[in-house]
Amino acid sequence: MIKTLITWGLCLASGLSHATNNYQDWWWNPAQSGMGLNVGQQNDSVFVAWFNYGDDTKASFLTMGGVLNGNTLTGTLFRGTGPVPGPNYNPALVKQTAVGTATLTFNSNTDATLTYSYDNKSGSMALQRFSFASPNLNQTWTVLNTSSTDNCENPSLNGTTTKIQNIKSQQGPGNNFTFSVSDLDGSSMCTAAMTLQPAGSRGVAVGTATCEGGWSAKMTFDDLSIQADYLNFSFTVNGTSFDRNCTQKGKMSGVVKKENLPSYDFKTAFQNRILQGASKTFNVTGDCKGTFSITESPAAKTSLNGQAVYAVGTTRISNLSNCSMNLGGTQVDITYYDMNFVELAKSHSDGSYSEYVRTSQPLSFKVGDTGTLGTWTHWNNTGKSEKYEIDIHSYVVENDSPTSVIFNLIDRTYPARSNQLEITTQSRFRLSSMGNLDWHSATIDFANNQGRLVLQ
Repeated sequence: MIKTLITWGLCLASGLSHATNNYQDWWWNPAQSGMGLNVGQQNDSVFVAWFNYGDDTKASFLTMGGVLNGNTLTGTLFRGTGPVPGPNYNPALVKQTAVGTATLTFNSNTDATLTYSYDNKSGSMALQRFSFASPNLNQTWTVLNTSSTDNCENPSLNGTTTKIQNIKSQQGPGNNFTFSVSDLDGSSMCTAAMTLQPAGSRGVAVGTATCEGGWSAKMTFDDLSIQADYLNFSFTVNGTSFDRNCTQKGKMSGVVKKENLPSYDFKTAFQNRILQGASKTFNVTGDCKGTFSITESPAAKTSLNGQAVYAVGTTRISNLSNCSMNLGGTQVDITYYDMNFVELAKSHSDGSYSEYVRTSQPLSFKVGDTGTLGTWTHWNNTGKSEKYEIDIHSYVVENDSPTSVIFNLIDRTYPARSNQLEITTQSRFRLSSMGNLDWHSATIDFANNQGRLVLQ
């Protein structure tokens, strides 16, 4: 099945990918508004229609075509004459007259130079792609991600990988947007915060990607194209995090995920849960057996560092027999939320302290949605004298019933000074069409097969 899926993905990318030197677009010089070029391309053959004005100041157009020689097209300029449009149009009356020559050189994928000589006129014109519409950046795609990595201090990280992944894009203010890229199961989440530089039907974007494990890197998207249901772009990642002093280059190509699925109001359900409180007792199986109960108090208004906040007290009681992982006992903490119900900080009964940085705050969910929520940083005390752990929160929305979905909150725990995953906790909540957000189940997996717990 996996082999078939990868083969399908390779065929998909082959069918959707544009050539690196695809110049099809409208081109113009902003300083000479009112005329420009329409460039059509099929494989390496290019046809150009140059709409301009004649000596009589009336609209005119010249055409040329041929096969690209590298990044250059040289050809004869033709002026056409013929009958007016209508039911009596006779193509036999169309005549093409050679009037001169031109060379169109594409200096890059976003700028070009037209050199021309016709009708006793000659000159050159700098051109760029003509941008007149914004791409739809509020979509989700399934893509094939093929990349190669080199220059790593750790040679084992070098190499080529191919993955089928999901991209969830969200438009921000102006030309800002985010791409959240994950494996199909929602793991390996990276969120790129980018700024788009439009270039006709394509674009260039620059920004920073933040990934699970706490590492971040500078990222560039080249030749970004969003046309109808198709997404194509090349990318370059340059970053430093521990031994990831690497350069990664690759390409993603894919199609929009089209699903007529119901949407569930997560924002309201989450707020109601905080305000009302919740409790649940689980039966624990796996490498330890027993019970685990959690009680969340209704939110109470208070203040934190001079800011009005909500405070929620949480008590966790573990009764586990024959458990070598030292997970028994009682834990108490207080979580603080701002007035928009975004987590701010958490104080723990053992004296430790945590702070939260939000990545996104989803309003609603459909089955298949994925994303990164934010990062908890844990300190040994409120004075934050020693950072010892970070938790990366992401989510996957799973199928449940015709009137509910499962919101799977994925918590990946890493030591503060390492990118080696320690614990993966999946806390599943049932989100219903009635606006309820209730505990469903949970799994806790310790790295390196050190143990697994199932809570139901």
